Amino acid sequence: MRTFTKLAICLALLTATVHRAHAHETFAPLISENCVAFIHVDLRNIEIDTVKAVLQETGESLLRELGFDEASFTATARELAIELEKLDMIVRPVWEATTKELGVREFATIVDIGLLERGIPFIVVLPWENKTDQHLDMLRALWGMENYPNADFARVGDFLILPMDNPPHFTERVAGWAQAIAPVPADSAIHEALQSVADANIKIVATIPQPLRAMAQSGIGMPPGMPNEVRGLIMFATQRVQWASAAVHFSDILGGEPRENSDVLLTIKTARPADARMLRGMMEQAIDLGVNMVRFQMEQMPREFDVEVTPAMAFATSPLAFSFARGFLRTLLPDVEEDKLLFRAKGDTLSPQVTVATVGIGVALLLPAVQAAREAARRTQCTNNIRQIVLALHNYHDTYGAFPPLYTVDADGKPLHSWRTLILPFMEQAAVYDMIRLDEPWDSPHNRQVHDMINGGTMPPYTCPSNPGRGCTYVVIAGEVFVPATTATRATERSAWGNTFAVITDGTSNTIAIVEVREPFNWMDPTADITLDELVEGFGRGGRVGSYHPGGMNVGFFDGSVRFVSETIDRGILRALGSRASGTIINPRQF
Repeated sequence: MRTFTKLAICLALLTATVHRAHAHETFAPLISENCVAFIHVDLRNIEIDTVKAVLQETGESLLRELGFDEASFTATARELAIELEKLDMIVRPVWEATTKELGVREFATIVDIGLLERGIPFIVVLPWENKTDQHLDMLRALWGMENYPNADFARVGDFLILPMDNPPHFTERVAGWAQAIAPVPADSAIHEALQSVADANIKIVATIPQPLRAMAQSGIGMPPGMPNEVRGLIMFATQRVQWASAAVHFSDILGGEPRENSDVLLTIKTARPADARMLRGMMEQAIDLGVNMVRFQMEQMPREFDVEVTPAMAFATSPLAFSFARGFLRTLLPDVEEDKLLFRAKGDTLSPQVTVATVGIGVALLLPAVQAAREAARRTQCTNNIRQIVLALHNYHDTYGAFPPLYTVDADGKPLHSWRTLILPFMEQAAVYDMIRLDEPWDSPHNRQVHDMINGGTMPPYTCPSNPGRGCTYVVIAGEVFVPATTATRATERSAWGNTFAVITDGTSNTIAIVEVREPFNWMDPTADITLDELVEGFGRGGRVGSYHPGGMNVGFFDGSVRFVSETIDRGILRALGSRASGTIINPRQF
């Protein structure tokens, strides 16, 4: 895997896109006790010609490892050389002007609690001693900032701090943060972390300041339902870990002499050797817990969601798949050396062929499981969407004494607004409802503007996450419970309301309220719902009715339940479920 690593990092260096930093001695005045992360990038040992040569060599080596024949190898290597020359023409002038004319040979990025409290996620800092406004103008031009003349650069002592998203009052916020800084001593945890990677060209270190330790100890920010094993791992780590560090050495990338421990990717320093051993054991337990939880959910999914068990799914839930997953994840566990955990690159001893084969087997085993788990999550979200819609219909009925009409009409009887618009206040979307002009058509210029400004035209509760398109995917059955308004009245006036629960003589648990459609539409469209015939004739592969869930669709009933209906359902049963008064009582086991 070293070839891939060298290729990726060299590209990052050549294009000068490494913008994550932590500082060493130069930036010590900006390192406080509330510093969370600190990345320092030293540009002094980078030579464009050397990087180009290594990129070409690494690319050719990769082609050989992949087994390219001679003709393909020659052609691809030639194209790589051409593209590197093009890149050189773009990068070299910027690189040389930045590092030589401006003298910027290092920079840092800082994440600090004091900054976060001021609404600034992180800052990028350049040494800026003895620089003038002309230097700043040159920097703007070099880094493509000339189109942002009002960008708020902050000057703090001998440092220039660059805005990432130009928040309001950036200069004042940063200045306030800088004035409150009390630099930590050289023997502090963060400086100890920096010393551990002192000779690296890119130093990445992190600590856990006391405010974060207190938050973790109190459970703030931890999601409800988190397994105790995972919660315990996080709480233990935040109390016992002192610092973490990672480093990139250009000598490793550019073919220099190998260093001692050159395979160490990440170091975690704990308070005592016993803490390091315990933390490693908790990591192993968390892996076992995670794999077992995924296995249980995957095994339950066919019964819970009525999903057809395909050969791929059966293989993905086999003991072999989970044994491989557990073993693979354990290879990522760190080594324990006294009070440190060392995460190492353990794959370089394998031949390229073995490595590629291992990765291929891993993908073959895990991809079906990942895809199935994602679909299960999407289907669960779809179920929740439908429940939310049916609940909103109930709340509308409780408020007005009837369900909303299928749509409102104007004086000429033309459709104005869908039931989906009318229930917005009951779906925590009152602000959107208030912006819509109910006396104008749904597609008037104003109402179209409202539609387009809401999540780019997509109302999340009205969209199944499994559907690849944008727009609404939930409809009702027109002509049954939901009928058009009879007169041109406001949506809150009695004559605009629809039917009541009384018309559902088949029972709410046997009558469909909401179904899915495969082709998304504008959720404001009052004419997009389906008839009972369209439900029966259009459900299935190739028809409009249905979903992108394998094997069927989610259906919401008037009692608030949501059930999965298979594409193989008897069409007579489906018609009876879609009707409010068929006179037929259906056993759920029949579908």
